[in-house]
Amino acid sequence: MSAGGESLLIYIGAAMTVSSLAAIARPDMLVRESRRNWEKRLRELDAGAPEAYFEERRELEAYPPRFNLSLATLRRFGMVGLGLGIAVLAVRLL
Repeated sequence: MSAGGESLLIYIGAAMTVSSLAAIARPDMLVRESRRNWEKRLRELDAGAPEAYFEERRELEAYPPRFNLSLATLRRFGMVGLGLGIAVLAVRLL
């Protein structure tokens, strides 16, 4: 493999490792709109909270979240990604 290809694999392995560590340490930062947050915001709007942007309620009602990844599931994905990232780095660096 060329030197450019080897360095690309090292960058990919390092990026996978860092992003996987983030998924393991702070999975709550990766979940932007879970069903739990969606339901909470609808309850707040029902209680009289002002809408953050034009027609927020209509959008929330029309487009519910497609899936609800739990924090444990995100951590599991992070563990798999961490293993793959370390494996790529080990193959390229050793």
